[in-house]
Amino acid sequence: MIIILAPHLEYPLRNGGDIYVEKIGHYLSLVRGQVIILGTDTVTLYQNGEIVNQQAFQNKFRTKFWAAIRTLAFNSHYLVEKLLTKEYRQRARELVQQNSEATLVYSYISTASLELTQGSAMVITQNDEIAFYRSQQIGKINPLQRYVAVQSEKWISDFLRHSKNDYIYVHISEPDQVAYSNYVPRHKSILVPAGVEPHSYSLSLNKLDNKIRLLFCGSLSVQMNLDSLLYFKEKIWGSIKNSFKGMVEVWIAGSHPTLAVINLCKSQGWTLYPDISDDELNNLYERATFGILPFEYSAGAKIKLLNSLAAGLPVLATAALKNLPEQDFLPNLYSNDPQKWLEHLQKYRIKRYDVSERIACQQFALQYSWQKIVEKMDIDLRMMGY
Repeated sequence: MIIILAPHLEYPLRNGGDIYVEKIGHYLSLVRGQVIILGTDTVTLYQNGEIVNQQAFQNKFRTKFWAAIRTLAFNSHYLVEKLLTKEYRQRARELVQQNSEATLVYSYISTASLELTQGSAMVITQNDEIAFYRSQQIGKINPLQRYVAVQSEKWISDFLRHSKNDYIYVHISEPDQVAYSNYVPRHKSILVPAGVEPHSYSLSLNKLDNKIRLLFCGSLSVQMNLDSLLYFKEKIWGSIKNSFKGMVEVWIAGSHPTLAVINLCKSQGWTLYPDISDDELNNLYERATFGILPFEYSAGAKIKLLNSLAAGLPVLATAALKNLPEQDFLPNLYSNDPQKWLEHLQKYRIKRYDVSERIACQQFALQYSWQKIVEKMDIDLRMMGY
């Protein structure tokens, strides 16, 4: 049996990090028999690729403000204080005690601070946390956010230094794996990239007008996604809007939009699609011209990239998303240069890409099916004695 402690995971799945962990648990249950995922407020038992039992319990995150205050007061880490509530700690302790022979997996390094086993355990890093918190220290207007980022980076560095031999680290990308090798020389790790589920998408092209439609999809309560939309507005959108004069539409789709996201969409004239169904989201994928991924830093955005390509939707992305082998092919673009985004859109407004190019995007993404990725993960773990 495997137990995955993922205090961030909520159903329905919308956040990239939640999807990543759930898919790992889902497909590991095909090769390991049983997997239990302890989410934010659910205990879910997977067996042979199916959910056979799911029970809810009372728990919710601490607020962002209160988590920030606790981080500074206790010299802690933001995700420790936001996610590891008293209720979650108690349920995690009970679950591990009841299944003492299970292999334990922590999602996020901060979750490993629970230290619920004396033996070896795995840690899903999700991203390069040190780089993430360093990026949070640059250009933030709110001093509290900056101080919290500084403290969280220090906490992570201290944890890695003192616990480097206690865990097998599961990294989502090669750049992350290399970065952690620099932070913790000779650390034990495996690479488990983000994957996609095979879907049947219509790859027809909308030729009713000459408009270009740009789709951003992600959890709209997450700071990283708001930061990416602000980056798009400040660095890229102005030149596109001025050059195309109403011929480009921006669609923002995702769950739980904050007031900041709602106001940003209103001020920029972007169409907001909040809390839509999977069918409605698939319809947007099929009708859009490009998916946009304007991330200055990347944490969970790899799944957004693959989901777009799997739908046959080419992407306009920043260089932070260029982390998979051979993904840099037309009509996709990976650049931090706003002028290149503009030139790319001008090119494809005049000569639209065809269905064969959408198929190429889809075929590339489907190399990374979740089942193949997790089967490889299982082999790697068995070779390490797990």
